[in-house]
Amino acid sequence: MRNNKAILFVFTVLLMLFHISLANASHTPVKFEVDKNYPPFSYTSDGRIYGFAIDLANLVFEPDKFKLELSSDEWSQVYKKLVEGKIDATAPVAIIEERKEEVYFSKPIFTRHVGLYTQKGFSGNISLKNLKDFKVGVMKADYTETYLKEKLGVKRYYTYPTVEDLIFALIDGNIEAALMSQEVANYFLIKNNLSDRTQLKIKNIFTVKSAFAVNKKRPELVSYINQRLDYLINKGIFDELYCNYFSTYSPEYYEKKNRQILLSALYLLIIILFATSVIIFVMTRINRGLERGKQAYEKYAQLLAENANAIVLTLNLKGEIIYFNKFAEQITGYKSEEVVGKKWVDIFIPSHRREYIENLFKRIAEVKILNDHENEIVTKNGDIRWILWNNTLIESSYLNEPLIISTGLDITQIKRTQQLLEESYEEIEQTNQELINTLEILNKQSEMLQEEKEKYKFLVENVSDCIWEIDFNEKKIEFYGRLKDQFDIDVIKSKNDFSAWLEFFHEDDRSTVFKKLQDAILLHEEKVEFESRIRDKHGNWRWISSHVQILYNEEGKPEKIIAVNIDWTAKKEYEHRIEYIAYYDTLTGLPNRKLFEERLESLIEKAEAEKTQGAVVLIDIDNFKDINDLYGHEAGDEYLIAVTKKVLEYLNSIKLDTFFARVGGDEFAVILDGLAKKEEVIEVCTKLLGIFESEIYIQKIEGCIFTSASIGVSFYPDDGKSVKEIFRNVDMALSSAKENGKNDFQIFMPFMLMKNFKKIEIEKSLKKAIEADQFELYYQPVINLRNMEIHSVEALLRWHLPGKGIISPLEFIPVAEESGLIVRIGEMVIEKAFSDLKEWENKGIDYLHIAINLSTRQFKTKFFEKMVQKQIERYGVNPQKISFEITETGAVENFDVSLKILSFLCQLGIKFLIDDFGTGYSSLIYLRRLPIGGVKIDRSFISEIELSKESRAIVEGIILMAHKLDLKVIAEGVETKRELEILKEIGCDFAQGYLFSKPVPKTEIEKLLIERKIFV
Repeated sequence: MRNNKAILFVFTVLLMLFHISLANASHTPVKFEVDKNYPPFSYTSDGRIYGFAIDLANLVFEPDKFKLELSSDEWSQVYKKLVEGKIDATAPVAIIEERKEEVYFSKPIFTRHVGLYTQKGFSGNISLKNLKDFKVGVMKADYTETYLKEKLGVKRYYTYPTVEDLIFALIDGNIEAALMSQEVANYFLIKNNLSDRTQLKIKNIFTVKSAFAVNKKRPELVSYINQRLDYLINKGIFDELYCNYFSTYSPEYYEKKNRQILLSALYLLIIILFATSVIIFVMTRINRGLERGKQAYEKYAQLLAENANAIVLTLNLKGEIIYFNKFAEQITGYKSEEVVGKKWVDIFIPSHRREYIENLFKRIAEVKILNDHENEIVTKNGDIRWILWNNTLIESSYLNEPLIISTGLDITQIKRTQQLLEESYEEIEQTNQELINTLEILNKQSEMLQEEKEKYKFLVENVSDCIWEIDFNEKKIEFYGRLKDQFDIDVIKSKNDFSAWLEFFHEDDRSTVFKKLQDAILLHEEKVEFESRIRDKHGNWRWISSHVQILYNEEGKPEKIIAVNIDWTAKKEYEHRIEYIAYYDTLTGLPNRKLFEERLESLIEKAEAEKTQGAVVLIDIDNFKDINDLYGHEAGDEYLIAVTKKVLEYLNSIKLDTFFARVGGDEFAVILDGLAKKEEVIEVCTKLLGIFESEIYIQKIEGCIFTSASIGVSFYPDDGKSVKEIFRNVDMALSSAKENGKNDFQIFMPFMLMKNFKKIEIEKSLKKAIEADQFELYYQPVINLRNMEIHSVEALLRWHLPGKGIISPLEFIPVAEESGLIVRIGEMVIEKAFSDLKEWENKGIDYLHIAINLSTRQFKTKFFEKMVQKQIERYGVNPQKISFEITETGAVENFDVSLKILSFLCQLGIKFLIDDFGTGYSSLIYLRRLPIGGVKIDRSFISEIELSKESRAIVEGIILMAHKLDLKVIAEGVETKRELEILKEIGCDFAQGYLFSKPVPKTEIEKLLIERKIFV
């Protein structure tokens, strides 16, 4: 069977390679490495790499073209590998001249700003000129080091491998100033609540553009990266990613965003021009009947000038104002008669900018059109307002001289808040509709209308989107705007039937569009809005948002339909993408927890109404973290995809209605709806356990992974009538399955709820106990077996609950672990133990060592080592007399983190012991790499050492291996003299147990400590 599998595997691989060679395409590997601690650009956590650079790289390198191999290291090593060709690319890298000779750069992706940070309240007179007189730190091999050394002339400084080390060196007073990226520093300080510990003394010392850096052996990657960056920027994906990481921490982001808002404002101005274009077009039609429409045209022109929600100016080449509309009066505070005939720069432009604006007029005369220009103006009351201008030179005008037509949008408020921009959009849209309605009341003489037509036709020569007009009287359709060129309008216009415009729309949208317009006409409504799909010239369907105005005659019959159509395709694609992310897991493609809960809620309601029943099956993969730790997250992801496929195949094969989702990192959930009897669930759970127990081949490691799962079950609506109740119950059932040794399933029972309530009560009491200091330390002596003298004591926690006496640690420690209270309790234990140790030293008991138990959660707490160091300094104890006991599993879990913490504390002199050795993750290979001082053999082995040869052999083996690794051995739970004799015979170093003393309060242990010698 295994040979067949091997042959099948080899054949599959060859087939894949043959297919790839035929297609002349491959998943080209790209080795992409980043700084392992440079948040938010890149950082590592739980063995995985995160950050802006990683997310951007995943977006840039398309998975169907490139296989991205991610890794991290200290920055100096990353850059060295890039230059040597050991990796292909990295980001972000500051673009400096020295590096251009060593690597290629992509287009810049953003700008970094460098500042000088000091401690809060630093009073030294520090500046760039005297920086060499202070203790300054920078990141090693960073562009800031180059600048400090070569530009500022500082030769003596301190380097640190990571930003975290640099900032803590500043906070701890090891350096007086730190030169670093403001984006990275602000991110780290704000995220870790350290802003009140530092200050930005000198900001924006210099800026540097950053980009992807590529090894010179891979030049083809540069053009590809640039192409992908352009695509991501144009689609708005880059800005969305940038916002996720930097909107809270980077003022430069807002500057960039403001520029985008200005473009949006320009877009809104164009919409105004759309409406005006429509008006001019209709005015042209009405001009055919001048005898009955003269006054209407005049009225229209007047209303247009008064209601246009933008500044409209006409100036001659001298800069003298010819026309000044009502909106300009509102913005500036000047009346038209106050400014017409006067020079624009003399009234509105600050003196230091006048020469620039006059040169700008000359520039307009040369280039004819000058758009997207912004500058500040001074209003009548002295306020400064920012205006975004579009300028067009009209060489042949109604005044027989060249004129400049300028339209300006006030962007002052837009710069302050995007919300006001959106409100302004609604007002502009309303104004557009009102402008169209004014067509019915035009009643001015044709001569004045013609003059106004010549003025305003200059404003509407360019329209970005598509406008279509249906004329019911002439039975035809017309199209305007640049967007119309993307659609095959000639086919529509060539047909005699003017209603053929409906063929523009997707067949699924035609009836909806027609009904909306038909209903509006029946109800005599003037405005209609809808979204639909239109095919472009390339055969692709594009989404448009249509804003329609229906014009009626005096008899109430529709005469014209005018619509402004905006390309909505990118917005729709973004909405679909967001919707998918919101409801589906991107790795497995399964529904996520949100969609699962929505489906469950509807099925519970259905079950109650129809008197049926269903079940929720919650699956948790046992020890899945070990897979990630041992084989890497890529292997873990591959396993999740493979096991998902197997579960789906099984669920699709059974007759029950099922819904399968991924509700957590290593958690899945299944809904079994319409159960005929509850016993059906037992068969399903048994099959599911079998699937998770079976071997699964993983390509990443070229081998199989074996694991198991724990399952909880809860029935609806019997166990609960809400999603919250069902999830609470199924979680308790799952916890029960794990407590039973895992690889099991448990069905929710009411007693589990009572057990959970008891856990909640214990948690409440624990919180009160912490505040009331109801905890006490008991001590048990540890005996040196060479001389039978007390060597140390182990601190053991006891809880005195008023009214109930002493609560067993077995009862409250698991609750404290789960709730996180163990961290605060652990700190109290350390404080009390250090205090007692110091007190005994003062009493002359200076030989004593003390051992303190640490929970895994407490041990991995952020800044744990700093807390221990602080308590050592507070009580003045000798760290060489302190030992911390941790479990085997806790020691190797997150191995790199453990190594860092243990190494730091060991440098202080603290020793570490592995508690309950032999019962957990027994791996002397791991333990050999950790700075461990000894191991404690679990009492389960010691209790059988007299009668069981196997137990004695195990204990002897542990002692032998430990001594080979230069580790001391402590035997726990020694209760008989014979056990003591055997331990001495096989070379055990230390022992503790009831044979010598049970755990006793501080006052009682002092008596034994004074005597020191133990007699048994």
